Amino acid sequence: MTPRSPGSQREAAIRAWATRRSPQYRARRTEAKSKRALQVWCRANNWKVVFFEGRTGAPRTGIADAILVRIKPRNPDAIEIRLVQIKAGVSGLTGREITRLKDAARRVSVDWLLAACDGEVLHLLPQIAGPA
Repeated sequence: MTPRSPGSQREAAIRAWATRRSPQYRARRTEAKSKRALQVWCRANNWKVVFFEGRTGAPRTGIADAILVRIKPRNPDAIEIRLVQIKAGVSGLTGREITRLKDAARRVSVDWLLAACDGEVLHLLPQIAGPA
C-alpha cells in the first residue's frame, strides 16, 4: 500500500465532505433512518413490514414505499393491510400524494394462493406469472 501525500488526503477529505453535504446522500440517510424507525414500530405493534425496493436496495418508483400487514386481533381469518409512503427529513406531504395513496389503496388486488412443496418442487395453485 502506498502512503498518501498530505495533498491527496486533503483532497479526499474535501470530496468526502462534499458527498456528505449532497442532497442525495442526506436523502438516503434520512430514508434509512425512517425505514429503521418503521421496522422498530412494527415489531412493537405486531405488524410485518415489506419495503418495495429494487435489487440494489434502491426505492422503487410509485406512491407506496412499503406495506404493513398483520392478522387482525381477535379474528385470525382477517388480515389488515396498510400502504405506506415514507416521508423523511424535510420532505413535505402534498395533497396530490395523499390522493395518489388513497387511489392506490382502492386498486389493491387481493386473491388467494396455495403454496405446497413436495420436498423438491414448489407448487403454486393457481399458478401465477413471474416477473413481467
